[in-house]
Amino acid sequence: MKKILLIQPPQWYPITPHLAVPLLAGQLKAAGFDVTISDLNVKFYNRILTSAHLAAADEAARTDLAALSALYRGADFDAIRAAGTYEEKTRALKYLTLQKFYGEHGAEVPDLIRDIGLAVRTMREPALFYDPEKLPVAKHQIRLALRLASMPFAPNELDLDNYFANPLLNLDWENIKKQVHDRSVNMFYGYLAEESRAIAEKGFDIVCLSLTDLSQLLPVFTLASFLKADTGAQVVVGGNYATQICDDIVKFEEILHGYIDYISIGDGETALVALCRALDGQLALSDVPNLVYYDASEQKTVNKGFSCAHFDMNALAYPDFTGYDLGSYFTPEIIFPVQLSKGCYWGKCAFCDYAYGQQGYSPKRIPRIIDELRYFVERYGASKFIFVDEAIPPAFYNRLALAILEAGLKINYYSFARLEDGYTSEVLKNLYASGARLFLWGYECESLRIMKLMNKGINAERRLEILTDARNAGIWNDGLFIFGYPTETMEEIEATQRVIREHRREIPSVTLSNFALKKHALLLEEIGGNGVYDFAPNGDFYTVYRDKIDGVAMADRRAVRRNFQFDFLDENAHSLWSVVFSDFDHLLLYLSKYGCDYVSGYRSEKRVSPEFR
Repeated sequence: MKKILLIQPPQWYPITPHLAVPLLAGQLKAAGFDVTISDLNVKFYNRILTSAHLAAADEAARTDLAALSALYRGADFDAIRAAGTYEEKTRALKYLTLQKFYGEHGAEVPDLIRDIGLAVRTMREPALFYDPEKLPVAKHQIRLALRLASMPFAPNELDLDNYFANPLLNLDWENIKKQVHDRSVNMFYGYLAEESRAIAEKGFDIVCLSLTDLSQLLPVFTLASFLKADTGAQVVVGGNYATQICDDIVKFEEILHGYIDYISIGDGETALVALCRALDGQLALSDVPNLVYYDASEQKTVNKGFSCAHFDMNALAYPDFTGYDLGSYFTPEIIFPVQLSKGCYWGKCAFCDYAYGQQGYSPKRIPRIIDELRYFVERYGASKFIFVDEAIPPAFYNRLALAILEAGLKINYYSFARLEDGYTSEVLKNLYASGARLFLWGYECESLRIMKLMNKGINAERRLEILTDARNAGIWNDGLFIFGYPTETMEEIEATQRVIREHRREIPSVTLSNFALKKHALLLEEIGGNGVYDFAPNGDFYTVYRDKIDGVAMADRRAVRRNFQFDFLDENAHSLWSVVFSDFDHLLLYLSKYGCDYVSGYRSEKRVSPEFR
């Protein structure tokens, strides 16, 4: 029997575990395989958020700054930006990044290096974490520490919830390949080289890397290159982002020769089991669905495309977190991810690409969900959950809430939800009673005209009424907003901004984004008819197109969102979570302990709102 290793690579939010790897581990173990899981992402954050690592990063960055200062004394940066090579522009940008960081934060660095241990402890120890004066300070220190750790690799930058590559970088294969092999710009290089050697010593036959987001692209290719050099293992890459960019990857046979052996696209719950059976000699490779690989015998790339036949969600094994150090995450209590359904029951929002590569909507039976929740409670002592669904129908959610109450489960949870008429006052009260404390609602924008173009399929005129009922029930509403949808005018954007400012009780926090034309969005089928008249790729591995729309231009809508968010944060500087980036897990913990009124009404004498992003 083949030995299999499943890896969660950097970079991902290190607060609580991602579901993908434990879910696949559960399926493979149920099929009889010898499976180990490893979260290299959280290990990476723990490695760099130490005094010793930050001191070394500070020394290296200051050395670089001194050398670059001598080089650029009296330099004409406008001329470099206008006519310099990519390398010259990057070097100049590194200098300006270092200069800005040390100009703004240089005096803080010694204390930051000394106190980083306390900041990390504050994220984990309940007595510190639940002090609303201490937690924001700790998060500020950690985010600043991550910037310091990034400075030797500037202008690349690591944050708690993202990895920002060089903004001058065109995301094509040649540039990615250069970064993979250049330890002077790749901050993951030394760490992943060590991890690859450790993996080689354990003799795994199959190593699977989860690629769910753009922020993991460089680390995944970096680790894959080391694994191919250090081990004899078959390297498999899968996940949502791998699916989104698969057609781009197969343009470069070099990737399937020297980095990755197999790409598992689409839903992986049954496809990965089939692939491991094939690699173990139990099944023909031709019988494995959703697979891309290079067939050496025929000297060609085989892309089997999607085989989206439905599998039974109720037949899936429970996710298995065995092997994860649950105490290494940056939280005093793990919020466990549970999937109630596959796909979106609406699935028609024009801007959305979530359905690409997935089977259609398929919910678990409610008794099966109750059994799974009870399993987490009994095995892991869990009491906090995120339901990682695109959307949950209100009638289904109400039945689940009543079943949770009947089962006597004492839990708290949060999820996405659609602002549908089915979320009545009674339903929302049932949800709160069953443990719901936070919903992420797609409000999107105020304009009814734009909502129709988005094809949200809801009664947009009732949105504030539903949010009012949710707040009255004790549920925190995070409003998800998009600025600059095709044909949207500045007047319509300003109407959305007024709703955000004037309805702070109903919408105590917001998550703001610019309109982005996704590579597989339904909107692409309506080019010209819905306001988009031109678009072009950003590079080989982007899933967002450059667009030219009839409305607010791409650069302008970014500025509009940035300026509004900056002002909104400033207006609410003494409030907790007025803007939420990825911090919903910690918000759930505060809501579970203190309640919606306390958290929304808390005001500090200091600035505790998150920094502008």
